[in-house]
Amino acid sequence: MLARRRFALATLALTAAFLGLLPTTTSPVLAESPETTVAPPSPPKKDPAKLSLRRLFKTSDFRSKSRTLQWDDTEDVLWERKTGKDGPTLDQVSIPEMESTTIVPREKFLLPAEEGDLDSPDAETRGDETQSDAQDTDSDEYTRKPIEISQWTLSPDEKRLLIYNNTRRVWRQHTRGDYWLRDLSDDSVEATWRKVGGQDAPDAKTMFATFAPNGESIAFVRDNDLYLEDCETGELQMVAGSDDPRLISGTFDWVYEEELGLRNGLRFSPNSQKLAFWQLDSNGVPIQTMIDNTSERYAKTVEFAYPKVGQTNSAAKVGVWDRTSKKTVWLDLPGDPRENYIAAVDWLPSEFAHANERLLIQQLNRKQNQNHVFLCDVETGHCVNIHTEVSDAWVRHLRELHWLPGAVFAGDASDNSSPRLLWLSERSGWQHIEAIEIPSPESLEEESNLPSRITPVTGGSWDVISIAVVAKDGSHIDFIASPEQPSQRALYRVSLEQGLSGQLATTPERVSPDEGGTFSYSISPTAEYAVESWSDFNSAPQQRLVQLDPYKRLKAFDDNEKLNENLEKLAPVHMEFLRLPIGEFTDDPASKDMELDVWIMMPVGEDNSIDSLPPKSVPLLVHVYGEPAGQTVLDQYGGMTYLWHRLLTQHGIAVASVDNRGANAPRGKAFRQSIYKQIGRISISDQAHATQAMLKHFAALDPERVGLWGWSGGGSSTLNGLFQFPELYSMGIAVAPVPDQLDYDTIYQERYMGLVTENRDAFVQGSPITHASGLSDPLLLIHGTADDNVHYASSARLINRLIAENKQFQMMAYPGRTHSVSEGEGTRYHLRTMMTNFILQHLK
Repeated sequence: MLARRRFALATLALTAAFLGLLPTTTSPVLAESPETTVAPPSPPKKDPAKLSLRRLFKTSDFRSKSRTLQWDDTEDVLWERKTGKDGPTLDQVSIPEMESTTIVPREKFLLPAEEGDLDSPDAETRGDETQSDAQDTDSDEYTRKPIEISQWTLSPDEKRLLIYNNTRRVWRQHTRGDYWLRDLSDDSVEATWRKVGGQDAPDAKTMFATFAPNGESIAFVRDNDLYLEDCETGELQMVAGSDDPRLISGTFDWVYEEELGLRNGLRFSPNSQKLAFWQLDSNGVPIQTMIDNTSERYAKTVEFAYPKVGQTNSAAKVGVWDRTSKKTVWLDLPGDPRENYIAAVDWLPSEFAHANERLLIQQLNRKQNQNHVFLCDVETGHCVNIHTEVSDAWVRHLRELHWLPGAVFAGDASDNSSPRLLWLSERSGWQHIEAIEIPSPESLEEESNLPSRITPVTGGSWDVISIAVVAKDGSHIDFIASPEQPSQRALYRVSLEQGLSGQLATTPERVSPDEGGTFSYSISPTAEYAVESWSDFNSAPQQRLVQLDPYKRLKAFDDNEKLNENLEKLAPVHMEFLRLPIGEFTDDPASKDMELDVWIMMPVGEDNSIDSLPPKSVPLLVHVYGEPAGQTVLDQYGGMTYLWHRLLTQHGIAVASVDNRGANAPRGKAFRQSIYKQIGRISISDQAHATQAMLKHFAALDPERVGLWGWSGGGSSTLNGLFQFPELYSMGIAVAPVPDQLDYDTIYQERYMGLVTENRDAFVQGSPITHASGLSDPLLLIHGTADDNVHYASSARLINRLIAENKQFQMMAYPGRTHSVSEGEGTRYHLRTMMTNFILQHLK
């Protein structure tokens, strides 16, 4: 998706500041001279109130840290991998006592000694005595190296440990590498690590190795084929394979991964006997070609299937493989598989009838204004529609399902065997929780449609953002929401008894402390405890163990004390969240009563306030996103992006951001979906009118010096702002933009703009390239040539259009860099230096 990124950002320090930070040195000749009696002066101390590029990139002053804690699957205990010079350990932390016990000691992580180990530099430092005793068991242990660990997984019975290492990046994440298995119950000398896929398996080719629920086998993907390996014997079974490299089993193509968030495409049944998986046929999908000019002496091409707006999608289907019969049943889902998306596949929970016999499938039509939920019989492949979510614009699918425990209906006089699924729906105009009863007939064969019973649980003029957890006793539901402040996030609770009785829960109970900012939670299996993370706009994240019912803070894991101390020492800045009306700046009747959320950071005067700033003395830089996939006005710590913006305030520049209509903010369906078919039009007009409102509201802002910058979709918005509102904006920086909407992928762009066959003019009018003739202000265009998401080729076509229009601009292409423009030595430092120079040149 055209998502905003949080990158390591920094700004250019003045030359004098750089020189002032360099220590004074004395040449070796002078140092040895007896005539030199005066010691060189000490280097000046850095000013803790000031920010610089060097301080952001070359010191640890603002490095955020957190402990990597992981809940057990069944018990209220935390797991933590600790590292040390002698190797890692895997510890279990009791709750609430917080006592740590080593479960997997460092010895278990050691690899067997190999020939040549004693010739390593480590062996040399141990001296002749260690080498002469190398055959001794105790001494030999010191020659063994610990296995590298990127990720780890314990089998459900905790008898086996799976390690992932030697990773390679596949699009966004490192999802390809090597997996290693060890039997923790075997303490013999011969016990060691076994490579998943066989000792002769090619390096760094294995993906998504996953334990079956019984811990006896592992499923994984290699070269787009799906395998099952027996944990005891290592015996391999191919589940789905093909000689056709465009037939993908158990994982996904580029667009499914990017826009539906799907990577691991396999799902074990609760009893481990069946394995459901996606299979995509990307034959017929147009191929995107990128040129790699730097990896080797001669240029080479990189090719992959990428469906752009209006083009052919992969055909997706779902198979269910049975380990007894060794056969696959393909689900009989309706519709053209290239004109529908299979967005989710889930087994029914183990506590309910038919748990190992039926799958729940979410199927989106190509326009994504319908989400059909099917109940499918895995023995026959027959599927029955049980629920359909519809919208005039777009609908969302649920990536994670939450079910009501069967105990909730123990006293119900009706049929208690039917599972109840918690669903998020916008049908009321706001996103709220509903309980959907899943039909449970003994057979699905005679059915084609089984409408489910829906019970609304929450209601009111506020949005449920996401469901966090359902209490094990079924007493309540906890969820993330922000009924009062769209910029914040907190945990709320409603009673299930109230919600299911027909009384809508319209006033949820707040669980999180009333502190503002943004709370997030990783909740324990019993839902009694959670690891809570909190930050606000000016404060770095703090991590705590909390009890949820009743709420109580038990222990701080990491409060980023040093980082927060350094933040508090920075020069003061005026920071404010506000909502501004834009009606007076537009003739659009739909905008007459519209108010938009804004944050702004401003430099302060001598009295540490903005009141003493002279009128029209402060330039303004607006950070824009503008797309419906994200939100920028958030009361949470923004890391290096925040610090870079704050550095700009130390150069006398105000920085602000606006959530235009269509932003993914909890302000109701009408606000979010008003951008449908209007990306690049309503979004940038809202941005411009909100900027005008800021100029009116803050007298110190200079309307002659207003800049705009953004990344990805924000880069597109920057271009549209400069091209369509040249009288307002004085300069802009567009990083990795989409100049032509027809160049972006099917799932994202068609979701928010409709089908090009029905609405081509809207795509054209919303594209910056259409308005390129309007450029009259300084533009810095930045793009990585290896951007697989937003292709460099689209920027190249914009460049040609600007040349044809004789429009002057600056351009920086980063060779071999992807959408993040972060790969390679010094890239982020260079990028932020260039951006800062451009801003200071044109806004100061």
